[in-house]
Amino acid sequence: MKVSGLGSGDRAVAMLATALVLWVVPGSALAAPTQDVGLVAEATPVERVADAERDFDRLDASAGIRSGGPFSFDYQHLAFFPDIDPERPTQPVELWTAVSVQADRIRPVFEGGWKYSLSMTVELWQDETLAFSREALTTLTLAAPLSPEVTAEAGFPIQTRLEVPPGEYEFRIRVADESWDGDRGVNEASGRLVVPAPVLTQPFVSSIAVAADSGGTWKPAPGLALKLNAAKIVYDDARPFVYFEAYGLTPGADYRGEVRLVSRRVTRGADDVFRGAYQPFQLQYRGSVSSDPGEPVRKVLRLDLGRTRPGPYEVQVRVRDLVTGQASEVRTARLSVQEQRAFEPLQPVVGTEVEE
Repeated sequence: MKVSGLGSGDRAVAMLATALVLWVVPGSALAAPTQDVGLVAEATPVERVADAERDFDRLDASAGIRSGGPFSFDYQHLAFFPDIDPERPTQPVELWTAVSVQADRIRPVFEGGWKYSLSMTVELWQDETLAFSREALTTLTLAAPLSPEVTAEAGFPIQTRLEVPPGEYEFRIRVADESWDGDRGVNEASGRLVVPAPVLTQPFVSSIAVAADSGGTWKPAPGLALKLNAAKIVYDDARPFVYFEAYGLTPGADYRGEVRLVSRRVTRGADDVFRGAYQPFQLQYRGSVSSDPGEPVRKVLRLDLGRTRPGPYEVQVRVRDLVTGQASEVRTARLSVQEQRAFEPLQPVVGTEVEE
């Protein structure tokens, strides 16, 4: 597998697998400290970091697919931090909610071209009270309607962004095909969401986003547009993008990034044999940190899967400050590699309109 990095200040991108240090993914919760009667023991810095990392794990787990109703959609939540300030522990988190709808479930209408239109509403609730809400509308206009071969595989992406404080919420996602009247083209998903707090005692990494291609409607940073893939499904000959941010590194200094792809497949019995590599890709690279303390490291990598065997995988990311020697915990994102079939991506001919 090959990888190319995008972004300023990166040097010496690819290295051999033997150069990587061993990673340890955060495991079970730490034991609570001993407490005196009538007193509440303050959590140690190690425990606070562990709690924050587990919140990121919960965030990645609070994604899924809703198969009931008029049409199904995949969804996921991603957390980024626009401004890390140690004096503001409850500072807002940039929470993205991304959805991908199967294109064959969306009805086109001819209006100077074949128009596909989706709307999405995201609500966050606390104590049965609506705390935050945001709507988005995406319209894709094509010169011809999508063929059955394309719509069976293509995903129609839509996403929206909220700035919310860390905490626990109940979320509700409502997706509607604007070409239908009434509730015929409406579906909802709901669940519990833990928005993580920033880690203030050591470097840490944001959520990891997987994008099928560039030039999409998701714009996580100035000058960057990606086609966010909420389903996190890629094909074995694809070259998807991964995007993440890193915080808490020494301003104006260098850092080392470590990225790898690890199989999550578990074989069961002699007849169930996985013939691929359990760690088909490892990478170390060296990058530079902005001299502005409030500006995070923003990194985009493009993965060449190199005919990686189909199956479930994890993308794992860690950064290390080359001045202090401190390293972040390992951030993970699940990824499903599938065998390539007859597939063409959605290509807007007239253009894509996005409103929030």
